[in-house]
Amino acid sequence: MNLAGPNGWRATREWKDISTKWRLVPDGLRSSRPEDPFARGWVALEAGELGQAEDLFREAVRQRGDGNDYVALGDVFVARRDWSGAADQFERALLVAPLSVLAILGLAMVRAATGAADTAIAELEVLARTRPGDPVVGYYLALALIARTVEVRTEGRGGQLVISTQYQLDTCDWLAGRVLASGTEDAQLIAAAKALQAEVRQGRELVWSEQRPTLVLAGLVLLLGVVPVLLGGLLANVPLLVAGLVLGTGLVFWLFYRYRQPAWQVALGTITGRA
Repeated sequence: MNLAGPNGWRATREWKDISTKWRLVPDGLRSSRPEDPFARGWVALEAGELGQAEDLFREAVRQRGDGNDYVALGDVFVARRDWSGAADQFERALLVAPLSVLAILGLAMVRAATGAADTAIAELEVLARTRPGDPVVGYYLALALIARTVEVRTEGRGGQLVISTQYQLDTCDWLAGRVLASGTEDAQLIAAAKALQAEVRQGRELVWSEQRPTLVLAGLVLLLGVVPVLLGGLLANVPLLVAGLVLGTGLVFWLFYRYRQPAWQVALGTITGRA
């Protein structure tokens, strides 16, 4: 299986997710011995030849079976989005090399892709404390944090993700901030976090929820509040003046309480059909 040629394959997000962690390994480990099935498997993986890469990495596992061999084989399954197969290989790598950072990153990526981003975040934050400022660890932490923002939001009509509760709003705000503090250098992940922060800020703004009732009630406030105040002043009628002030203030407060809502609630009603 060739994934649209080597250049097209290496431009994909999948390749970046696979290859970023290998920046922690010296290039010579993958290329110094061209007769090594692992080195040849890496060349095939870079070219998007997944079938050939799998065969060669399996041969490397049979001949040597170190942690990196299993991680590379797991990456073939990641490229195919076979998350179960990938997790199995990364777990095997950890059995052989319990401290393998590559295997930890690979397994965290699988968790983030399969609905367990919170677990991935917890594991990666532990790893990040042992490797402060490492942009590779930061990349996978940011990836897991973005995945978690997808998990916590609600899917609206048409499949778009919407913020439907105050908890989701606050959680997305926190997660986006953590992405920006993760140390990742990935422009797309940073842009996604900033866009989510902007969505949260906009969602917190108070807006009018219903235009027509607001106009009607504004007229009522004018009639019952402002007019008595004006008449009370003109007629020097203190009780009428006070009544107008109290009634007008109460109606304005009720008007804002009833029809001013956070923008995320108004948008949710529009998207889901709940007015």
